[in-house]
Amino acid sequence: MTEPELPLILEAEQLLLRLGDEQLLIIDVSDPETHRAYHVPGAVHLPYQQLTCELPPGAGELSPQAPLARVLNRIGLRPGAHVIAYDNEDNGRAARLLWTLDLVGHPHYSLLNGGLPAWLDERHPVEEGDTPPEPVERKFNYQPDGSAVDLLYLLQHLNDSSITLLDARTPEEFSGREIRARRGGHIPGAVNLDHRRLLAPEHSMRLKPEKELNKIIKELKIKPKQEIITYCHTHRRSALLYIALKSLGFDKLKAYPGSWAEWGNNLDTPVE
Repeated sequence: MTEPELPLILEAEQLLLRLGDEQLLIIDVSDPETHRAYHVPGAVHLPYQQLTCELPPGAGELSPQAPLARVLNRIGLRPGAHVIAYDNEDNGRAARLLWTLDLVGHPHYSLLNGGLPAWLDERHPVEEGDTPPEPVERKFNYQPDGSAVDLLYLLQHLNDSSITLLDARTPEEFSGREIRARRGGHIPGAVNLDHRRLLAPEHSMRLKPEKELNKIIKELKIKPKQEIITYCHTHRRSALLYIALKSLGFDKLKAYPGSWAEWGNNLDTPVE
């Protein structure tokens, strides 16, 4: 059985043509109430909090490997499955799932562009209730050279000119005018790219066209050959930035899941 050839950023009409394909695993990372009210036919629900370690100071930290493996087995993530992920907001939660799949070495996935808002706006079919998953028994291990970095790694590479730090928070958070941790500001040397600049609210929260995204990247003088590390407050907004950059051909991508919730609450880290 061949794998479906699907783009990383998948349009609603493309998924519509593949509904019922046994090779696809559609995962809904919306809130439970929304999922029960309406979801893409066949979509399995995954509560977002099961992807993270909701403990202070870093509420977006990685889930321990064993609990995460149980979650991925429960939703039926078999080796050959092509995952289609979405949520009911800006797709930050769905992107966090796809980034996690990179961490465990599952390369077959797509982001439903615009998520549930786009699907509903185009009046595609929906289901109510819950779709029973088909659990599997599979070992999942974080890749040794995976897509995550920790606080120590950043401290060791703060002055490394071969690395670009991209902060996906708002300009207010970046500058310290809005404080969501014990301290405001940003990691020294970081470049601010508010994740909202990637989205087109007038087009059901889809990512902007590739040409427009490339223009934004060019304005910020982000170099594809550098290692790029994304972060935000709890690595949801920065996960979307990670996936958007990957769709543009960037391949030296990592993310800091602890993000500002960890860095800004640690009084020993430098801040700008």
